[in-house]
Amino acid sequence: MSQPTPDAVLDALRAVQDPDLHKDIVSLGFVTKNEVKDGRVEVTINLTTPACPVKDLMKGQAEEAIRALPGVREVKVEMTAEVKGMNQPQPNMPKDIRHIVAISSGKGGVGKSTATVNLAVALAQTGAKVGVLDCDVYGPDIPMMMGIVGEPETVGKKLLPKVRHGVKTMSIGYLLSDDKPVIWRGPMVHKLIQQFLADVEWGALDYLLVDMPPGTGDAQLSLAQIVPLSGGVLVTTPQAVSTYDVSKAISMFRQVNVEILGIIENMAGFVIAGSVKGAAAGSEVEIETGAGTETLKVGEGGRFETVVHVFGEGGADSLAAKYDFPVLGRIPLNPVVRVGGDGGDPVIITDPDSLIAQEFRQVAGKLAQRLAVREFAQLPVLQ
Repeated sequence: MSQPTPDAVLDALRAVQDPDLHKDIVSLGFVTKNEVKDGRVEVTINLTTPACPVKDLMKGQAEEAIRALPGVREVKVEMTAEVKGMNQPQPNMPKDIRHIVAISSGKGGVGKSTATVNLAVALAQTGAKVGVLDCDVYGPDIPMMMGIVGEPETVGKKLLPKVRHGVKTMSIGYLLSDDKPVIWRGPMVHKLIQQFLADVEWGALDYLLVDMPPGTGDAQLSLAQIVPLSGGVLVTTPQAVSTYDVSKAISMFRQVNVEILGIIENMAGFVIAGSVKGAAAGSEVEIETGAGTETLKVGEGGRFETVVHVFGEGGADSLAAKYDFPVLGRIPLNPVVRVGGDGGDPVIITDPDSLIAQEFRQVAGKLAQRLAVREFAQLPVLQ
């Protein structure tokens, strides 16, 4: 029996489309290995990020397309990834960081640092090289949330990032005692951010997430001036007072020509669950939620569940529609998030199968997608 040629394999793989780039994987140059021998086909597909949420889907489609060829006895498809990046290295700045992303908000208390550490760990779990730079000099929370203490080591004149959960981190919190406040003016903040980028041995990173302080002040402007940011991610809660402040952060990013990659709505409702002993499935019960009385149908075992929107709802959607960027995800209130943050183990580590951990993984995947799409949009078209 004849076997397929490498060209025939490539033609079959043209049926596999990248859903974000809207082109087939052959035209995009994703197929980096294509070998055929004695009816065995080995293919390597190199994606733009290890966090690609449709990686398994594309692998399945590729295997199916190749198996449909006559003469194929065995198929092996390997999925790899290479984050190409788009940042142009600046003098005295790290040269091996592919993407630098600012995680920001217009006000404090919305869970920005919580989002940063969970997204960083989620990206690292996919195999990406990830770092977190804590630029919240007035309230550095990253050391506590990542469970790291002590001063960083040095090599020559450079600081070594402290690593936990597969993520490299740097924070002024490592250099100060816990009870010592930072009382600095703007130029000192600018200098610190510059040093944390230039004088830290970050090594090769796919993603450096920068945890920004609240507001639209010196740290945000300094970062935008010092490095070519790949984009910014905003964190808000649903209520109007939060979205009002976040709109100022949106305007600030646009004034310094930083693209907003999307928004995360944190504290998007609180899940109330329980059971009514003896209640038949399908029967109705009245539940006092604190926001009023709700009539709910119970399931098997008398279980019920409802979501109380403690801070309202729809805030992120209204901002996304007004300013034309996507909602990356909605993170509900859950006590395990607070416990993990206080204990130094993010919820994606302590409760990896929970709905909230799954949501963080989905947000990480969407963020990686947005960066990959933006990266390809700015690459030259080769004939």
